[in-house]
Amino acid sequence: MYVCICKGITEKQIQEAVTSRNSNNPKEILKALGIGSDCGTCVEDAVKTLLDHSARSPIEMKDGSNNS
Repeated sequence: MYVCICKGITEKQIQEAVTSRNSNNPKEILKALGIGSDCGTCVEDAVKTLLDHSARSPIEMKDGSNNS
């Protein structure tokens, strides 16, 4: 399913970006894909996709802060 119509980004592309970049930073993934750079309507759905994927993936999604 398409998440970002402006950029033509699908849920699968978001999930693949998380895996291929081995990133734990949702903001980094969204920026790399260009999600939210046009109208911004997709950002909430894109973040949900990232969080859903992280729940099933060994990569822990974080906001990049170091709260340990």
